Amino acid sequence: MEPKTQVEIQLGHMCNNRCVFCVSGQETGLGRARAMPVEPLLDSVSEAYERGHRKLTLLGGEPTLQPGFKQVVEHAVSLGFEEIVLFTNGVKTAREGFIDEVIGLGGNFTWRISIQGANKTAHERTTKKPGSFDRILQSLEHLFRKGQRITINMCVVRSNFESVDEFPELVSRYGATQLHLDMVRPMDAGSRTDEEFREMIPRYQDLVGPLARMIEGFPGDFDVNIGNLPYCIAPHLSRWIHHDGEQTDTIAIDGEQTLSRPWNKYFVKRRDKLKPESCRECVFDSRCSDIFEKYRELYGTDELVPITPAMSRRADPELHLLAVHFKSVVDELQAWTPPPPFDRVTGLVVNDLEARVTLHAGERRLVVGLGAPGDGAASVDLFSLRVIEVPDDRGLVLGGLDALWNRLAEGRRVLHPFGEDALVGSAARSIAVRLVRLRRRAPFGALEWRTLHLSEAGRRAELGLQSPLGEKATVWLAEENGRARGGYELESEAPSPALVEGLRELMSALKPGASPATPDDARR
Repeated sequence: MEPKTQVEIQLGHMCNNRCVFCVSGQETGLGRARAMPVEPLLDSVSEAYERGHRKLTLLGGEPTLQPGFKQVVEHAVSLGFEEIVLFTNGVKTAREGFIDEVIGLGGNFTWRISIQGANKTAHERTTKKPGSFDRILQSLEHLFRKGQRITINMCVVRSNFESVDEFPELVSRYGATQLHLDMVRPMDAGSRTDEEFREMIPRYQDLVGPLARMIEGFPGDFDVNIGNLPYCIAPHLSRWIHHDGEQTDTIAIDGEQTLSRPWNKYFVKRRDKLKPESCRECVFDSRCSDIFEKYRELYGTDELVPITPAMSRRADPELHLLAVHFKSVVDELQAWTPPPPFDRVTGLVVNDLEARVTLHAGERRLVVGLGAPGDGAASVDLFSLRVIEVPDDRGLVLGGLDALWNRLAEGRRVLHPFGEDALVGSAARSIAVRLVRLRRRAPFGALEWRTLHLSEAGRRAELGLQSPLGEKATVWLAEENGRARGGYELESEAPSPALVEGLRELMSALKPGASPATPDDARR
């Protein structure tokens, strides 16, 4: 969703469950929860639409228990909300007719089902309501048969965390598209004693095993979201951990019968969090909002160990978190002095897939992008480099690129090296196309592609390669009379199998149709 388009409105505290972590169940149990008058709710929905919101989530307590629930939903549909999320524990949706009545209102619904444990024992131990798990299963069955969009939410507490590895089998039965697990927030739990908090809040390290088994049980593309777990607790699960979310306005019950003004959900939810100073050294610092103060009171902060760049790479070998790795690279460059006439270097992580590095020479700028490893103008096993913006001075550009590349490649495995072909027009077209093809297919077995030199006005390219045994080979490409030809030269008369196999892969990549390419691809 685009910023400022999502709003969630709490329709009241009334709830049939007595979840151990929830203020609404406590308020209901104490007799303080009341049915909300519908008019203020309708007004809040209208005002949210007027402010530009197009996604609406209706919360409780249990929102379906509010007498005005269907009237609120009907009003939201009539206004034109593009998506309406109904957050429910299944108390009414266990009855198929109720679902039909809601669907009949005509909206585009997502049913966010509150499952507080992946099996009956864990769920009902958490909700304190016998029969609540069976109602959940009935609701899921009805919604699944009707082709409705289903997501699942669970608050992680002591009474349910050990069950989470059963979620893959459960959600697969009913076609759910997302599972969101969130660490319990003490401020949302109502008035509790320290003993109740200790019984409620699990130690984060105890969660790692069940969460890891759960992740292993899901297909790789299933949308799992583990909310507010510090990344350092389970860096190998960092791909699935999230803090904060899309920008959301929240309208909550303020007092007994009053709705609050809209407030920024994730800004407010950081009020009871703290971050030890040592966390500033962690590669996840900018992504992690850290731990709740009550958690620190109960368990301290010894679990929080900053993750270094090397540790993050081991934890994320498939590079799903490129932005984290890029931040480490950008931070490294802050201590580097580029060669004259460049006087400074700046870097920026643009998004989860790209970073940009700029060399400044007065008003002139040389800008390169860092992306996923592979093609581009050069690549190591952590990132690739592509040229985005260059000054007119060709010598300045090549000198700056060469120096930057040497700095970036230091201590990393090179997949393919920087060369003059990084600038469009440096190599004859037939040579440039083949170089792009080779960059896309590198590396070639165990061979290390170490150098690339152009000569004869770009009509000849020489690639320097080396085997693990130190054997050197040169592959050359040349354009004569508009046609490309090539070959290789070996220093060893008895090449090793690794050298032979690597050259065979390289030559295969040069065959027509192996990988269509254009010279401009190196700049993309």
